[in-house]
Amino acid sequence: MNPGTTRAARSGEWVARPGRAVARLGRRGWVVVAVVLALVVGGAVTSRMLWHDPAQAGMPLNVDLEQSAGIRFTRVAVVADGGLLEASYVVLDPEKATRFQSDREHPPAIESEERAESTKRVALMKQGHQMRAGQSYYLVYNNSGGVVRSGETARIVYNGFVLEHVPVIG
Repeated sequence: MNPGTTRAARSGEWVARPGRAVARLGRRGWVVVAVVLALVVGGAVTSRMLWHDPAQAGMPLNVDLEQSAGIRFTRVAVVADGGLLEASYVVLDPEKATRFQSDREHPPAIESEERAESTKRVALMKQGHQMRAGQSYYLVYNNSGGVVRSGETARIVYNGFVLEHVPVIG
């Protein structure tokens, strides 16, 4: 008879004794279990961070804007003690995104949906990047006077397209 089993009283089948297999794992077995568990949890967290759907995260989408500019806005955040706004985006089409980023005369406007205020004062819109599909970039706006505030919603207006109900974090 196997030391980790016992004969069931009525059926005559061999049944594992609870706790015996766990006790036999030993140090090496527990290390393997811990590593496998860490890989599973780490993979789930990483895939959630890398492959999240902006629509599920509360970020609205505007397909026409995306097709026109070659980018998808992913976040608007109040930074630098409220004095700046950071509008993050992911490149969908590198050629269109390069044109978007190079158009310093017509940057996207960020408008508050709470008040009749907006900003187009881009403090940083660096040109010359080799744009790559899937890569994240950002624009930095002057937000003096708190045109857009954390916890509110805003709209992004660019080239006749409007992305509404954008959550502002910060």
